[in-house]
Amino acid sequence: MRPHYVAGWLVLRAAVWLVWGVRSRGAERVPAAGPVVVACNHISNWDPVLVGLACRREIHFLAKEELFRNRVFGALIRAYNALPVRRGELDRRALGLAVGVLRRGGVLLVFPEGTRSRTGELGQARPGVAFIACAGGATVVPAAVSGSHELSRALVRRRQVRIAFGEPFAAGPARSRADYDALTERIMRAIGALVGELEGS
Repeated sequence: MRPHYVAGWLVLRAAVWLVWGVRSRGAERVPAAGPVVVACNHISNWDPVLVGLACRREIHFLAKEELFRNRVFGALIRAYNALPVRRGELDRRALGLAVGVLRRGGVLLVFPEGTRSRTGELGQARPGVAFIACAGGATVVPAAVSGSHELSRALVRRRQVRIAFGEPFAAGPARSRADYDALTERIMRAIGALVGELEGS
């Protein structure tokens, strides 16, 4: 981790874990080196922050282009590895940036659903996560977040936020659309199993 990332990670993690009582498990499953895609469900704007704080490696993540329009906020999230993506279309530039992170041996946080779930239920994956993982030669680590959508009420009534990382697996080569679809399905099944574990515990 770069010095400013370490400083921000330590301070914010201590504050968030203390104030919101966040609990995480399985962070050791994220490989200590090499390209990794952390694929997670998405129920709150806080999810990139929470998963990043739970992960022991510096992460990069895709964020909607609109968030970068404010110069101050845009500069802040860029400093912590946010990559702009245009929603609702195939953004080849964003895909290139994401694959570039992996080819440099980095960690990329991806929300396969592409947007937040309004109901908390796991939605359908959009095209892209399997392509990014395969093109970057990445190990995939499924992850899940529970309770983050209730953080706005956390100071009124304490909410339990939980994060879990699953068993890693290699994305492997993909030679056809069927291969990409199979990998996407595998990723979503793994995320769904983790969500079920968190919601049932």
